[in-house]
Amino acid sequence: MPPGTKKYLVLNGHQYECGRALFSPENRAFRYGDGLFETIRCHKTEPLFFDDHYNRLVQGMSIMKMTVAGLPAPEILKEHIEKLIVRNRIFNDARVRLTVFRRDGGLYTPETNSPAWLIEATPLENKGFRLNEEGLRIGTFDGFPKVWSLTAPFKILSSTPYILAGIYNKENHYDDCLIMNQNKKWIESISSNLFWTKDNVLFTPAISAGCVNGIMRKQILKFATLNDIPVKETIGATTKELLEADEIFLSNSISGVKWVVAFETKRYYNRMPKAITRWLNEELKHGG
Repeated sequence: MPPGTKKYLVLNGHQYECGRALFSPENRAFRYGDGLFETIRCHKTEPLFFDDHYNRLVQGMSIMKMTVAGLPAPEILKEHIEKLIVRNRIFNDARVRLTVFRRDGGLYTPETNSPAWLIEATPLENKGFRLNEEGLRIGTFDGFPKVWSLTAPFKILSSTPYILAGIYNKENHYDDCLIMNQNKKWIESISSNLFWTKDNVLFTPAISAGCVNGIMRKQILKFATLNDIPVKETIGATTKELLEADEIFLSNSISGVKWVVAFETKRYYNRMPKAITRWLNEELKHGG
């Protein structure tokens, strides 16, 4: 965004200029991480896979005992997103973060289960999905396993495993790091689902392993079905399995897929990530 350009956000249906004080110290997202969020890629102001994002958000709210009826209907949220992208003068694709948190009041026990909601929109560099030209070099972080829970499939505000993995990643100069579950299996990376291939079979950790129920993950499984690619959902990956793989790649809603070139001493191909990226962009041309 050009210097000096005003940037806006939406809080509970109202647009505010960024930088304005909007929350009190009693805000429950600040105090307790009492909320969850969705990160959505928008193409020509259109939120991609929005029904999947909305449904995951509603499911997460239900798990966290928030009043789902307090969230606007999908078409209203989409309208707010589109208007915010236009207001922020974003001309390529946009990254939108939709955060839902419980309204102020109470200590650990809330006074209300009514939600507040916040939309932020920032520009992305390009239109459509673009595969990374240079493959990622990834490491592993075992310092804070992600323990399975009812909230594990959702993007909740309490994100300690990812934060600590991100710090470790930066300190060790990797491009990304894998995170393990309580069973010492690799289940996802800092912000992405994990996939690998072996002998033309596609592998990915099952949601029951503790990974986020990714929106792009769902699209990749759809791609596999359309192309008769066998899929095996596992209890997570061992280091040995990844070192024996033909390809490793990561997926999220913003990047689509990112291919991994190096893990420990192994180097990998990127045939399937290329094919998935082509398919995603064809889907965009035809309106998904």
